[in-house]
This record gives sequence, structure tokens and C-alpha cells, in this order.
Amino acid sequence: MSGEGWSRRGLTAALAPALLSACAATPPRPVISVNLLDTEPTPRPPGAPDAAARLETAFDDAKRMVVPAYINGHGPFGFVVDTGANRSVVSTEVAATCGLPSAGQADVHGIAGVEPANMASVRRLAVGQVVASALELPVVPRARLGADGLLGVDILHGRRMSLDFAQNRFEISNSGAGAEVGRDSNSRIPSHVDPIRVGASYRYGQLVILDAQVGVVPVSAFIDSGSQVTVGNRALRDAVVRARPDFGVQLAPVPLISATGQTAMGEFAPLPTLRLGGMAVNEVIGIFAQLHIFDLWKLADRPAILIGVDVLRHFHDVTLDFGRKQVIFTPALPGDRKPRPAF
Repeated sequence: MSGEGWSRRGLTAALAPALLSACAATPPRPVISVNLLDTEPTPRPPGAPDAAARLETAFDDAKRMVVPAYINGHGPFGFVVDTGANRSVVSTEVAATCGLPSAGQADVHGIAGVEPANMASVRRLAVGQVVASALELPVVPRARLGADGLLGVDILHGRRMSLDFAQNRFEISNSGAGAEVGRDSNSRIPSHVDPIRVGASYRYGQLVILDAQVGVVPVSAFIDSGSQVTVGNRALRDAVVRARPDFGVQLAPVPLISATGQTAMGEFAPLPTLRLGGMAVNEVIGIFAQLHIFDLWKLADRPAILIGVDVLRHFHDVTLDFGRKQVIFTPALPGDRKPRPAF
């Protein structure tokens, strides 16, 4: 990473206050990492898990959820749970430690376009009792990922996963009829607190919430737990400016950098109220950029937004049920503890 910008690992601790202060002063020049996507539009679903996994987690410097993963029996390695990546990714360092054989090269889609990446063959990737076999994963330096790897939707597809930010816990299981959220025998969620269920659909392997708005602007909202920040496309920016002309004067430039090292320019500003299935989320700092992934998803000409972990971590927990095509949000509770650093 160039010395002219901030590193991925050191970004989020300084980003929020810097962005807020920049609204009234000269904007800073942070570097914001946005995760990469594989070329395959829909990941190949792995076999059903033998058992549910409930794991204690940590959080990296960007406050993304990190879970222990094992590669071919080696580990544990800290993998970021990344619902915005079509394919899981392994760091160059972990690939070397595990002696992973090369699987050639493949094109991957970053924020600015397509570029080749080295691939590695993984015989077995295990997260708790959940196992995926015979994988070919992109290999990216750890300094760019900010972790030992990314756990993408090739592992999560067709399953139900819960990001419990309050109790530092990650759960993954089959998406089965009758599955309930957040109220097992050890639950801290009071009976009067109802999780909010929001319908979603698939688009290129990701869950997208169609009943969403930024201010009065309808928007397609993707849940992207691997992104530190929430990013909208230019079509969303332009629609918000048309609805609120004063919004345009708040925008300030900011550079972005992806895990593959690609760069792009964006703009940031405090968003109008973000609504997800009728649930209001306020005080969100939004980044606007015409990322290549919006073109890939054929959403360049209509409002779309990637909901990053900056929004997700303010809930008690967030559950993505890929089988039921549903996202469930449990509101934060008094006394919820703050995320702890990554292991």
C-alpha cells in the first residue's frame, strides 16, 4: 500500500471522525477498500453442512467479523465473513504456509475493472463443522485483504448465517423451515423485541433487498459484510441530489482502493435516512462511486447501494437466510458490548 494513503487495517478507526469533521472542513484523503468479486455470476453451491456451526468471533480494525477457518487441516486462520464476494479468497501468506498448489490464473472483477489473479487449489475449507471441498480460490496479499482470507457466498450460498455483533458470535446452518432467529436457550434478546424480517432476492449470488430507500429514492440494497463502508452508485447520488438539491454541496472527494489494488474516485456525505424494509437507519456516512461491480450487476443506470459493516454492526445481530431469501435484523439492546479486536 502506498504511503500516500491510509492502510486498510488502519482505516476505520480514523474514518468515521475524519468524515464527520470533513463535512465542515477540508476533506481528508483516506483510502477505502472495497472487496473483489469472482468472474462467475452465481457461485457453485457446496454440499449441505453436516452440522450447524456456532463460533466465537473477533473483529478486525475495520470492525468486520472475523471467524476461525481451517485450510486442509491447518489453522486456525482469521477469515472475514464477506457476503459481497462471490468466491472465498485466501491470502498469499496462508497459501504459502499451507503449501497450496497453483490452479493457474483467472479473471476477477475489482472496483475499477477486470484483472488476472493467481488461483490456489484448496482440498478442504472448514468453518466449525461446515466444510466445503475441492475449491479454487483467488490468492491476494494479506496486506490488501486485511485478513488471512475472505469467507464468500460460495460457502454461504443456500445456508443461513447470523452475524451476532453483540455476543461476538457467528452461526451458520442449513436454511430450514421453522428456523427461528435469536431465541435459543442462551438468548439475551427479550421476548418483546421482535426481529425485523425483510424479503430479498438473488442477484449474481448476493442477497438484495428491493424494499429499500435512501431518503425518498427507492434503491436496490446489497448486504456486504466485507466492506467497511456503505457505497452507493452515481445513479443513487444523482437521484438524491434531484430530490434534495442541498445534498450536492455536501459531497467531498475521496479515493477508494480494492483488495486487488485497483483505485477509483468517489464522493462522501451524510446520507438521508436509509430505510430497509420500512426500518429506518440514520446518521450513515455514504460513499458514492461508479464501481465496476455496479456495471457487472447491470445496475449502473438505477440507484443501488452496498450496505457495509458500518451499518450492520449497529444491530444486535443480522441474519442472512440465503435459502429463504430473507434478511433479519435484531435491534441493538441496552448493554450490548462493543466489538473486540481480531485474534
